[in-house]
Amino acid sequence: MKGTIMRNTLRGQDFINLRDLTPDQFRYLLDLAHTLKAEKRAGVDQRRFVGKNVMAQFEWSSTRTRCAFETSCNDLGIGFTYLSNSHVGVQETVKDTIRVFSEMYDAIVWRSQGPERFMYEIAEYADIPVINALTTEDHPTQMLADAMTLEELWGGAGSCKGKKMAYLGAAAIEPLWYGRMCAYMGMDLYVIGPDLYDHKMLPEYVQELEETFAKHAPHNKLIISDDLSLLEGVDVLTTEEWEYTNSSTGDDHGYDSWMHYAKELIPYRLTSELMEIVDNPDCIVLHMLPSLHNADHSLGRQLVEQAPTQEARNLIVSGLEISDELFEKHAHEIFREAGNRQHTIKAVLTACIGC
Repeated sequence: MKGTIMRNTLRGQDFINLRDLTPDQFRYLLDLAHTLKAEKRAGVDQRRFVGKNVMAQFEWSSTRTRCAFETSCNDLGIGFTYLSNSHVGVQETVKDTIRVFSEMYDAIVWRSQGPERFMYEIAEYADIPVINALTTEDHPTQMLADAMTLEELWGGAGSCKGKKMAYLGAAAIEPLWYGRMCAYMGMDLYVIGPDLYDHKMLPEYVQELEETFAKHAPHNKLIISDDLSLLEGVDVLTTEEWEYTNSSTGDDHGYDSWMHYAKELIPYRLTSELMEIVDNPDCIVLHMLPSLHNADHSLGRQLVEQAPTQEARNLIVSGLEISDELFEKHAHEIFREAGNRQHTIKAVLTACIGC
C-alpha cells in the first residue's frame, strides 16, 4: 500500500497477542495506521474491501473498541455484524459456530471474558483471521493506539526509542500489555504500584516481560517497584481505571467493595503533586479510558452517596486514578489516543484481511 515501507506478512493471520508479532510486523502496522489516518484526513476513498464481511462478538461491554471496529469497517467497505444474542457454546459447540462463521465472514473479532487460550481455540477452528478485541492477557489494538499516539507527539517512527514510560496504580494486568509495546518500541518501562497481591503482576507475567525485554530491548530498563521517586524524569505516564469486581457476586459498584480494593492505590493517583516528582514539563499523560476523573456519572454519584466521610467524598469528586485537573490538562493527548483506536484497528483489519 502506498506510504508503507514493509511487505505485509499478516494477510490471513490471526491478531491475538502482541507477543505473536515480529518487531517488523509491529512496525508495519504502525506505519499502515499512520498512512490510513493521513488518507482519511485527505478525504481518500478507503473502500478497498467491498464485499468482505466481519463478525464481532463482545462478551464485555465496549464503547471505544466497538465504535472503532464498526467505523473502520464502514470506511473500508466491510460489512459489520455485531452479534449480541448468540447461543455460542450453549445450544451449539464453539467449534461448530466458528465453522459457520468461517463460511460467511472474512474475519472474526472477539472480546472474551474467558482466558486468552479461548481466543487461540477459536483461531484453531476458524479458516479466517481472528482478531482480539480484549482479553485479560492482552489488549493489542489499544497498545497499537498508544504507540501511534506517542509517535505522533514525539516525531514519528523511531522517536520513542530511549523514552521512559511509567504505569501507575493497579498493576496486576495492564503493565503486561504495555511491557510488550515498550520492548518493541525500545522504551524503558517503570511499573509503580503497591507491593500487594491484588495490585501486582503474577510471577509468570513478570518472567514473560523480562524475557521479552531481554529478546527485543536488552538495553532498556524494566523496573517494578512501589517507589514513587523513580518517576523523576519519565516521559509518559499512564494508568487505568480503578475497577473492582467480586467474581462471586458481580458487585463492582459498592463503595465498601471499591474501597477495600482501592485504598492502597491512593498514593499512586496521577495528580499535579505527583507531576512535581516527575519534574518533566514535557511529560505526556495517557489513559485508555474510561476514567473516573470526576463523579459526573452514575457510578461516581453512587460512590459519593455511599462514602462515609467528607474526605472520601472529596477524593471521589476530585478524581480517583487521575485527578480531574490533570485529566483535563492532558485531555488533548488522551482523546487523541482514543481517536487513534480507529486508525490502528483499521490497519489490523487491512493487514489481516489482506491488501
